[in-house]
Amino acid sequence: MAATRDNFTFSWPFFKVLLDGESIVDVPRLEIQTMEEATNFIQAYGFDPGDAEDVDLMWRAFDESVTFLERSIADPEYPKVPDHLRNRKAVNDIRRLLLIASDKSAGTDQIFTCAILRLMHLYIHIHHDPRLQFFDEVQNQILNRLENYLYVDSEKGVTYLGKPEDPQNSIKLVYFKKKDRKDREREIIKLLHKKENAVEEIYDRIGFRLVTETKFDAIRVVRLLVEKNIISVPNVRPGRSRNRLVDFKRLVFEVERIHTHFGKNNGPTPYIEKMIRRLDSRIGFSRLGRSLINPHTSEHYRAIQFTCRELVRIRNPQYQAYEKLRVQLSNLHGGDQVLNEAFPTQVQKYLHVFFPYELQIMDVKSYADSIFGKSSHEEYRRKQLESARLRLFGRRPA
Repeated sequence: MAATRDNFTFSWPFFKVLLDGESIVDVPRLEIQTMEEATNFIQAYGFDPGDAEDVDLMWRAFDESVTFLERSIADPEYPKVPDHLRNRKAVNDIRRLLLIASDKSAGTDQIFTCAILRLMHLYIHIHHDPRLQFFDEVQNQILNRLENYLYVDSEKGVTYLGKPEDPQNSIKLVYFKKKDRKDREREIIKLLHKKENAVEEIYDRIGFRLVTETKFDAIRVVRLLVEKNIISVPNVRPGRSRNRLVDFKRLVFEVERIHTHFGKNNGPTPYIEKMIRRLDSRIGFSRLGRSLINPHTSEHYRAIQFTCRELVRIRNPQYQAYEKLRVQLSNLHGGDQVLNEAFPTQVQKYLHVFFPYELQIMDVKSYADSIFGKSSHEEYRRKQLESARLRLFGRRPA
């Protein structure tokens, strides 16, 4: 190795991404000095600066990012993008953004341009997430599995999880909601407060919230989901299960004790009924700290959450084209050969794709607190937005 200064010059921020697990969103600036370097950078990213369609995709991400900065982020220190950076005509060449973002002066233009590029990166990843291609079909398949076990008692007007023919084992739901897919702005905010900021880490585009009267009913909901194969336990996402509602060890102790007394007495007794009445007060957590997984989660938030992955079956669009061509060529001389050349491998009628969805189960007290109390969702969103502002503009938390 030649002993030259260049051999000891490194782009340390990029090395932190590669060696230390830091996100590209947290890199303070780029190190691109020429248009040629900017072209190479964009090509490595996956776009061709010489292709009009690719350039238009990048400009659309730019437009959305500028709008998002001013409307949704509305940072008090950086409320408006400078006029010479806020539209296509002013910037002129998308590669100029990379050059400005590499300015070592860390002036206002460099700060705004880095914020725009961070957002463009997230918008591009969301827009090109392959899981969204068949979203409606996937959503219907996942929702149907749970909805088959939901019914409303027409006399009481109450929703139950279970089957009408088995009311003894049905569970009253105080509230049930199918979570709608977050709009794109909400997804951007969500990604900005996550270190990974990867669309693959968005698990709750499809989800359910089930609210029961008691904590023990919440546990019964989990049991029913498993027993009726509404969820597939092998397909539960490892590391995504969070229980902040029930002390599991205490739950096992109390339930086993009740179960043992039932065995001794061949039925309920006043003592067993007393244990059941006080069960809810005994299985809850006495104290919980902040979530290690999500720092924005209130220490007062109580719920059971887990992420499932549904193996959904989707009609293969390529198969429809294959069938149409096969019918047209079936009566032509040499038609089979043409078909085999057009489709050299077997075309499957259906595609099988894993898609994540989230289940959230709460008792009514915890749900009320999440709406009106110390763990309210509005407070959670406020913390997310403030975190997004800090990160976009390269500021460190106080």
